[in-house]
Amino acid sequence: MLVNILKDGRQRTGLHIGEANARRYFSKGAPSIELRLDDLRIQCTLSPDFWKDRPEIQDSRLSEWLEFKAGRRSHGAPIALRLIPSGPDAFVVCAPAEAVYDEFGADVCEPKKVRSESILPHRHRTPVEEYSVA
Repeated sequence: MLVNILKDGRQRTGLHIGEANARRYFSKGAPSIELRLDDLRIQCTLSPDFWKDRPEIQDSRLSEWLEFKAGRRSHGAPIALRLIPSGPDAFVVCAPAEAVYDEFGADVCEPKKVRSESILPHRHRTPVEEYSVA
């Protein structure tokens, strides 16, 4: 699912999930969720307002990570991230597929895809002669 980074007036940064995503991907009985941020795993408590009118995740560790990863971007359009379910009440946070290798950081999710050496065109090779040592 795609979610947006949000900044509140108190200098905190969090994730705006959206009401439809909250209903579809989050267990209403779960008081907290686990987020994987690169190699870091954190447990975030869902506020009671999450199920009413504020489907947002706020946590000081999440805020620091988001500021480090996306705080250097120019301010303007909302920054979207992917929140990928990885188990019961657990998610991986990473850059959207089309922007994995921009300034957000290539190390966030997936390795860069490159052509394998085995399929690169080879220059003319001279045949290797076989020798027997009998």
